[in-house]
Amino acid sequence: MTEHAQPLNILVAGIYWSGSGAVVDYLKGHPDCFVPRGEFTDFKRNGRIGSLLESDSPFKAKWLSRAMWLETAMGKLPAAQLKKARGADQATLAPKEQVRHNQLKLEYLGRYRKHLAKGGEPSDGRIWNDWMHAVGQAYAAGKKAIVWNQPIWVGKHEGTWPAVFTPFKLIVVHRDPIDQFAEVVRQGKIGKRKSDPAFDDSEKDDIAYVLKGIASKMESLMALQAQLGEGFMLAVSFERFVKDHKAEARRICNFLDFPEAQLPSAPFNPSYSIRNVGIGDTDQIRGMLKDHQPLVDRLYDLRTQFDNAQ
Repeated sequence: MTEHAQPLNILVAGIYWSGSGAVVDYLKGHPDCFVPRGEFTDFKRNGRIGSLLESDSPFKAKWLSRAMWLETAMGKLPAAQLKKARGADQATLAPKEQVRHNQLKLEYLGRYRKHLAKGGEPSDGRIWNDWMHAVGQAYAAGKKAIVWNQPIWVGKHEGTWPAVFTPFKLIVVHRDPIDQFAEVVRQGKIGKRKSDPAFDDSEKDDIAYVLKGIASKMESLMALQAQLGEGFMLAVSFERFVKDHKAEARRICNFLDFPEAQLPSAPFNPSYSIRNVGIGDTDQIRGMLKDHQPLVDRLYDLRTQFDNAQ
């Protein structure tokens, strides 16, 4: 039994600039959803909750939880309190910048550390599920769902995150591989390394680094689909979502068991997002990918396999 009534956790994940922000914007406009600002990183980042739960020893879990407690108590909470004292509207801030969010994190870190001190297993996620219930109640009381943007890495922590986020439904967005690569270029990310474990830092070719990382995430996505089943995971094609938006919006709402609806102030505009379809059809992108055609072909093959499995 959990301590708080919990809105449904809608987890929206992309596979590296695959267009998941369009789905997040659509859900921002849905009257049944609350969408906190920014990405949610408390679970997936190295040294965060996923790392605690997958610690290979109680000693390591204790060390990580103490480090996380100190980081929150000595750094993030005082920074959040300073912003609040200066008049920042808490509702407009990302959770990690809000006082209440950091206070809740400290409270449940304390419970987890006591659990470990009593000989509890590091992998027991019940305290962190209670934390998600408390966070959901704090942010989305009265709403059917709270939408978390990029809360997990596809291919990582898949033995632990479902229990933490329960009740959840996962929406994963995929995209035409060449357009996806073009978006990475447009965002200035070529040559930059990611903390996402799907990307292999031993790969020295910057273009191959991106393409191989996306391929790894597509492979993990197919495995995750088999693990969770269609009742808990929905794959959304970015192109279909913006080109045939009404039908895809109905499909998403049916998956969530919500009526299809948008508020007058809804931010999503498919006529704007559709401009991002075909952005890879340029001489620049063709030139960059010319020597990597086998990797590009592999991405298209993986996407076809994934689509056929829907």
